[in-house]
Amino acid sequence: MNNNKKIPQAVIMLGLVSLFTDAASEMIYPLIPVYIAALGSGAILLGIIEGIAETTSSMLKLISGILSDKTGKRKLYVIIGYSISTLFRPLTGIVSSAWQIIIVRMFDRVGKGIRTAPRDALIASSVDESIRGRAYGFERAMDNIGAVVGPILAIITLLILFIGFGLKDSLLALRWTFLLAIIPGILAVLTLVLFVKESVSSNGNKNSFTFSLKKFDKNFRNYLLIMILFTLGNSSDAFLLFRVEEAIHKSGAVVKLVSSIPSLNQMVSNFGDEAARSNIINILFLPLVWAFFHIIKAVFSTPLGALSDKIGRKIVINIGWGIYTFVYIAFALLVFLPPNLQILATFVLFAIYALFYAFTEGTEKAFVADLVSDEKRGTAFGLFNFSVGLGALPASIIFGILYSYFDKVIPGYGGTVAFGFGGTIALISMILLSVKIKEPSRGSH
Repeated sequence: MNNNKKIPQAVIMLGLVSLFTDAASEMIYPLIPVYIAALGSGAILLGIIEGIAETTSSMLKLISGILSDKTGKRKLYVIIGYSISTLFRPLTGIVSSAWQIIIVRMFDRVGKGIRTAPRDALIASSVDESIRGRAYGFERAMDNIGAVVGPILAIITLLILFIGFGLKDSLLALRWTFLLAIIPGILAVLTLVLFVKESVSSNGNKNSFTFSLKKFDKNFRNYLLIMILFTLGNSSDAFLLFRVEEAIHKSGAVVKLVSSIPSLNQMVSNFGDEAARSNIINILFLPLVWAFFHIIKAVFSTPLGALSDKIGRKIVINIGWGIYTFVYIAFALLVFLPPNLQILATFVLFAIYALFYAFTEGTEKAFVADLVSDEKRGTAFGLFNFSVGLGALPASIIFGILYSYFDKVIPGYGGTVAFGFGGTIALISMILLSVKIKEPSRGSH
């Protein structure tokens, strides 16, 4: 097996598109929890927003995957999808009520739903199977670099607004930051249109628009069922940020840290009264944590994706799911730590949690490509993403309800119950993947 082959230009350019797109998305995403709080809502609405957004996306991933198999035109659907997200995502900055974010997020996810399965099939068709894990890992790494750039751009934008323009209204500053996210989105679409060449046949297959699970074997269908189960315990990462925001707000540790550093204390002294300064410091801290998280993902995604080319997909996925289980249980117990240690623990846990993604994101997709033949990959990736989305809506709503209900019953412990639930579901999924799924040998498709 030759693992020294170069990643082709089409995959490199698609990686660059992912970088720009995620930079745009992550200028907004880590600030959503505090934005929702500023608009007067909390965990349950956050769960509904994220669940509806991801489920909408996943349903369209299935449809666009089938259509891309039928027509053979992967790139067309990828362009349409990225364009829709680029136009609608920044509108988060003009909503007047938290529930309106549902509409904006839904259209953003419509774009993602249209583009994802055709893009993943395009990658599979563009690379040799011996470096498939590395190629998907590379695309994920570029995506994660964008997710580092995005929060940094958000922080820079907020600092310019707060310091350069003397803005005192943190909600208005958030709105401007979200609107400016259109710039990297436009760069993503231009890169895709101008530099990505399609390598699949433009004729597609001649079958009518039909869909049946029967054309996929039991092994692949079982893999999809296990992914649905895992996703039921895999709530939106927005809840991790919500948990962090909750911890830093209650502990005041970040504010105390900034106050103890003369240069930073002098800078934030211009932000208004004590309450305003505290709010702005906490807002700036969330993108910092999120950027740190994605740096780890970016560094490890390509080598850990390539690792699955060598030792097998199942073992790499299960290592990732094991990390997920540990982190969710740890977040469940975060409330028991002293306030200052909660901040340190947050960075440590986010670093470990990033490894979950590095182990699994590229590998799970490479496994789909291993399990099915080329002419069915658009549909297969659509099914894979649909399965993930099928669990996303109930996962985030259940998580939000557990978080809110038990926080009222046992104040301060809602997150403990919700994260404990997610960790338990992940552990069960690990066991099922080990015993129910057979891994094909390379070259069988």
